[in-house]
Amino acid sequence: MTMTAKVFSTGNSQAVRLPKAFRVNVREMWIARNEDTGEITLSPKPDPDALQTFLRELRSLPASDAFVPPRDDRLRAGTLADWPESPGKKRDR
Repeated sequence: MTMTAKVFSTGNSQAVRLPKAFRVNVREMWIARNEDTGEITLSPKPDPDALQTFLRELRSLPASDAFVPPRDDRLRAGTLADWPESPGKKRDR
């Protein structure tokens, strides 16, 4: 959806009056500018309480191998055999 918004100054700041169709239910917004195009993007900044609630719910879920599959971190023989020695370090032969 594309609409026109009014731009005005208030004190030392510039503001944009959002049309009713673009109302947001947040106290703060992230703002970013694309330096190449000059396009400005607004994104709702999550409420810290909402983030804490989400993390609590996430921690309450049972662990699942589908989410973080087990892995084998053991070094395989010969994995680093072709790496050069560190300078100043002599290898015992």
